[in-house]
Amino acid sequence: MSSATKREGAGNPNASAPFDPVPGTIIADKYRVERTLGEGGMGLVVAATHMGLEQAVAIKFLLPDAKRSDVAVERFLREAKVAAKIRSDHVARVHDVGKLDGVHGDVPYIVMEHLEGSDLRQLIDRGGALSLEEACEIVLQACEGLAQVHAAGIVHRDLKPSNLFVTREADGSPSVKLLDFGISKLTVPGEGTGDPALTSTATIMGSPAYMSPEQLKSTKEVDGRTDVWSLAAVFYEALTGSPVFRGETLPQVCAMIASEDPMPPSARRADVPDAIDHAILRALDKDPATRAPLVDLARAAARFAPERARGSLERIEATVAGPGGKGVDDLPVVSFGRGSDGRTRTTARRIVGAPREGHPVLRAIFLAAVCAASAIAIYGQWFRGKTTRSLLKAASSVAASVGAALPPLPSAFPLDTEPSGAASASAPSASAPAPSAAPSPSASVAKAAASAPSKAHTAPHTHHAVKHRNH
Repeated sequence: MSSATKREGAGNPNASAPFDPVPGTIIADKYRVERTLGEGGMGLVVAATHMGLEQAVAIKFLLPDAKRSDVAVERFLREAKVAAKIRSDHVARVHDVGKLDGVHGDVPYIVMEHLEGSDLRQLIDRGGALSLEEACEIVLQACEGLAQVHAAGIVHRDLKPSNLFVTREADGSPSVKLLDFGISKLTVPGEGTGDPALTSTATIMGSPAYMSPEQLKSTKEVDGRTDVWSLAAVFYEALTGSPVFRGETLPQVCAMIASEDPMPPSARRADVPDAIDHAILRALDKDPATRAPLVDLARAAARFAPERARGSLERIEATVAGPGGKGVDDLPVVSFGRGSDGRTRTTARRIVGAPREGHPVLRAIFLAAVCAASAIAIYGQWFRGKTTRSLLKAASSVAASVGAALPPLPSAFPLDTEPSGAASASAPSASAPAPSAAPSPSASVAKAAASAPSKAHTAPHTHHAVKHRNH
């Protein structure tokens, strides 16, 4: 039980009084209300203190008018259950749920971590477009949170500036929290596949200005790619101070999303880099099948974010790769330029936890056996007085056998280990003339081998082998 709310007074049976917990109200015998933080159409949020832990928390109540709707109650509790499934520094944590007894009946509430700061909507409204670095850092952190949301089998379906809450660390850097999973979609088998209130594919839920074309058609039949479109729209507005599509009426905005191509961000802000322009437009592709994945948007943001934020990209890549450690070499390569040590900093062409195939001891034994058998074969050819051509052919077989037994090499250098001059040092210049080969005794062997009668198809192989032998 809790103490009285502001306007109802102790023992007042007037159920029509507004629901407004006063400072000092005790919730569930452990939370003390401190002050009201804000109120929306369906909920009221207060700052409170966990009395046992002396920990600041936020408590969100479903307003009495809204709780008369079973759909609203279901979504309210759904928000808590879904958020509790996600372990991420960029998703607001849920600590507890319950119901408050009073003259208004059972009022559901959610206890969450207390956040100090502003949502992205407020930041844009107060100061307009953000700086390039700050916008990229905020979006990169949102990408990290969203990657972990998708990995948990959840589609948010309501990403917009007001659902990205920005707090500040001790050094002033932003820390982003994803909010409001009330209309999220669960895709995990056994957990339910959608919002029970969405009984028709024609039902539209969310904020239309930030909804993908496929979500405007059917809120139920969407996957994580709709969140990528929404986050790209948020990124666009953070950079330009203007939404992707602006219309006089809601139907007009929906029609523009469905049929018109977006104006590039650089057309509204001249200093937007081409890489950001390209990444946002690809993420705003109307066709989910050809839309850029989330990690591409993160890569573009990481390129222009402060150095401190780039660790998010590695965590995004690891999350996208999954527990099996799939490679991410198929992702675009992004260079960060040279670091203070003179080495090139790049992101792509790495292997995230790629497992080695086969047991290393068995592979070593197999390799030794292949080498021994090949050496015996070469010795046998020499002992029987075979020609140089036969010896070279046997040696070529040895090389092929050894190559097949060795494990594959990594496709490129890992992050921060590739020397900046590696490519130029290892590859000969195209304009440099090739040094002329000096005559050697092997030349007479090659000439004799070429004049000897042989099958037509063996000559090119012999010439190739002798050429490498000379080198």
